This record gives sequence, structure tokens and C-alpha cells, in this order.
Amino acid sequence: MHTFKAMSTTFHTIGLSSLSERKAESWFDFIERNLSRFLPSSELSSLNRSEGRPFLASALLFQAVSAAEKQYRETDGMFNPYLGKALIAHGYSDSIEHVLAGTGKPALEKEDARTFVMPDAPVVLDKRMMSIRLHPDVSLDLGGIAKGWSAEQLAAMLRREGIAAGAIDAGGDMVLWGMPKQGWEIGIADPLDDARNTAALKLARPAGIATSSIMRRRWGSRENSYHHLIDPRTMRPAETDLLQVTVLAPTLTEAEVYAKCLLILGSKAGIPWLKARKPELGFIAVARDGRLLGGDSLRDYGELAGGGAHVAAF
Repeated sequence: MHTFKAMSTTFHTIGLSSLSERKAESWFDFIERNLSRFLPSSELSSLNRSEGRPFLASALLFQAVSAAEKQYRETDGMFNPYLGKALIAHGYSDSIEHVLAGTGKPALEKEDARTFVMPDAPVVLDKRMMSIRLHPDVSLDLGGIAKGWSAEQLAAMLRREGIAAGAIDAGGDMVLWGMPKQGWEIGIADPLDDARNTAALKLARPAGIATSSIMRRRWGSRENSYHHLIDPRTMRPAETDLLQVTVLAPTLTEAEVYAKCLLILGSKAGIPWLKARKPELGFIAVARDGRLLGGDSLRDYGELAGGGAHVAAF
């Protein structure tokens, strides 16, 4: 297993040659330098400073924003990449390591987040001109979708180069392609204990797998604790009965988007919402009371390994 750091998280790859491992490190460094909202020199930061003017984008930025906008429209705004100002207002103004260390950039007044109104057209994309017009009242935060989408792009490149089976783990979000002889077995992390898994799955097919949690990127005090998952309906960190959601999908981008949506919506509203929109997706959700909740489609991707965990089906 090959391990390296990028985008404020730990990456792992499996099944790659030494040359492909170096390509992976270079690729995610390139993604971070161009798509991070935390780097003033990134192309995304330049777009966020464009004040509503047309911005001539690179192919990378245009494709990433197009992918995010597509998911924004398909989820009716429940997945929302235009919440950069709300994140900053609640203290997520710099990369998480700086936020936790208290060395991050100053945050906006938290009350400001409550006054944000999402415009009908937060972005206008001109494919012919490769230009992006970002509404001046919003700020892009590609966050997890940039990580998942870029991992998918790299996996596609590696498949074209002849790597028939491999895995890229981008901080817990995984794209698996091909089926090695031993198959794929993945652990579902315990949101309250990094040292253990709450479940394990033996997969029957390649998949994109994403985990979203309100426990991982947290800051503030016990009395005033914040996390990075903003509910677009309230412009505040989501109040949910779920601690963590893992989604299995044909693509990692879908898995990342719908894991976040289900987590924000919570079990009562989110599970019927997901089943109505994407019944083909599998999921395991960890409730605050410790129960594991899973959809019927989970069996289409594989089975629980080891038999130690019980998942209540919905």
C-alpha cells in the first residue's frame, strides 16, 4: 500500500506501479494547488474573487465546477457547493489543521451566515467560451466533491494505461476498479473511535464509496461546537440524528454527494429521499444511538464481512 498526504488528508493507493504512485501524488498536488479555497493563489480562489465577472477557466476548473453544478441541480440544492461564505462565517476559514490550531484566517461574523440567500442561478457556465460567471453573493467550496471527482479522473487515466484493478483511498473516500483475486474488503470506520471499524463489507463489484461524518472536522468549544457540513436550508451546521453515512455507488462523485445529503437530512427524511431519488445506491448510516441503518440495495454491492455487525434494513 502506498500512502501520502494531500488536501489536508491521507491518501492510499493499491495496485499501482511506482511510476503510477508518483503520478498519483503529483495529480492530487495539482488538484490542491488549483481547486483549494484555502490557497489564495489557487484558480478557485481567483474565481471566488471575480465579483460576478465572467472568468475564463482552465479545463480542470471548468470541468470540476460543471460536475458540482450538475449535482447541485440534481439534488435540488441539497448538495450545495456555493456555501463558502457560510463555512467561513462559522469558522471554517482555513484548512482544518489551521482551524484546530487556532492559526486560521479570521472568520466572518456568524450572524452573517443567517442572512445568506441563495440566488436562483449561483453560477452561469459557458462551455463554448470555457467561462464561469459566479454570482457575487456566493463563494465556491468544492471540498469533498473535488477530492472524489479528481480521484475518479485519476482512476480513469490509470485504467486507460492498463492498470486493470486498483484502489484510490482519498481520506476514506474510495474508488475501486476491477476485481483482484482476493476481492475487495473495506472497513466502515467507527465515527467515535478511529482505532476500530463499526462494520466491514466484502464487495461483489467495483464501486465508489464515500463516508461523510459530523465527527471528523469539528472545531470550537464543548458549548459552541461546529462541523463542516452546512445545511443549505438553515445556513448552519446540520442538526441530524446521524453521526456518519457511507454510500456505495457506481461512481465516487455520486457516493460523495449522496452521503453528504443523507447525513444532512437525517434518517427520517433522508432515507426515503435517497430511496426515491437513487434506489440503486447502497448505504450504511451510523445513528447517534449506535444503530447501523442500511438500505436494501446494499446487498447489490456486497455483504457484511465477519458477521459481527447487525444492520437494520430500510
